[in-house]
Amino acid sequence: MKLELYTQPFCAPCIRTRQTVARAKKLLPDLQVEEINVVEQVQRGEELGITSTPVIRLLQENKEKFRAHDTPTLPQLLVAIARASD
Repeated sequence: MKLELYTQPFCAPCIRTRQTVARAKKLLPDLQVEEINVVEQVQRGEELGITSTPVIRLLQENKEKFRAHDTPTLPQLLVAIARASD
């Protein structure tokens, strides 16, 4: 499972989401995490229709299984990962 986290600098919800993702990564060491700064990678964000941050995408075999446009709690993120991995 791969988690992509789309963020931008100085975004308070992005900071909270980054912390939640880090906690999930500690519990799930096999989880691949990539953080994408949409200010630096504008085209990538545009191609995926990302118009606000933070955005979490869960991918399995390069296919999007889940997308969230807000700051999840750790339990919400873990449930989303479990459901996406089915």
